[in-house]
Amino acid sequence: MAKIEQAVLITGAGQRVGFYLAEQFLTQGRYPVVITYRKPRPEIDRLVERGAIVYQVDFCDQEQFQSWLENLRDDIESLRAIIHNASIWVTDAQIAERPELYDQLFKVHVETPYRINMALSGLLKNTASGLKDIISLSDANCDLNRSDYIAYLSSKAALQNQMRVFASKFAPQIKVNDIAPGLLMFHADDSESYKQQRLQNQLLPIEPGPEVIWQSVQYLMNNPYITGASMPVDGGVRLIK
Repeated sequence: MAKIEQAVLITGAGQRVGFYLAEQFLTQGRYPVVITYRKPRPEIDRLVERGAIVYQVDFCDQEQFQSWLENLRDDIESLRAIIHNASIWVTDAQIAERPELYDQLFKVHVETPYRINMALSGLLKNTASGLKDIISLSDANCDLNRSDYIAYLSSKAALQNQMRVFASKFAPQIKVNDIAPGLLMFHADDSESYKQQRLQNQLLPIEPGPEVIWQSVQYLMNNPYITGASMPVDGGVRLIK
């Protein structure tokens, strides 16, 4: 079977933003869509039905991760973009009860993007397209003092810094940028009081949904003159003291 060419790889595409991005790329139809997921979900079946190439892998399992990298290089001839969306969200209180979560944060948010970039940059350079992109999704709160999420935000800040260095390393062949989202979507069990409190902490007090990340990804992929940037998509939350 012929290898896949000019694919978009999205990590952690089993739900929420990653799933939305995968669906939008499939609808657009310009590139084959390759995704990773950790746990089976109905959303994965939906993506498979629409033509996505899927890999189940736990990035905290080194053997699984290495095997996935090798399989991917066997299956893929070239990549148009890598989108580092895989993420875990835990509080410092949860880490106090389960210390292994600290290592998992840095494995998923820092080590995994590093190893993927190093291992797969050649597939980006193989693409016939003039534009090649690596885009990470960090967190707008990296610039805020959130004392209950020290470990989580430290790992996301490390991701931002790492992408800036990769921008220098891979220029001019590959553009490397970061998107730093704020509030995008509430969870089904969020209370009305919590929702209102969150919205009051934004200059643009809306729940925008994942579409704003899709718009940002498209902007970065289509602009030939941006690299090493971290784009805040946060409703102005960083400006409220």
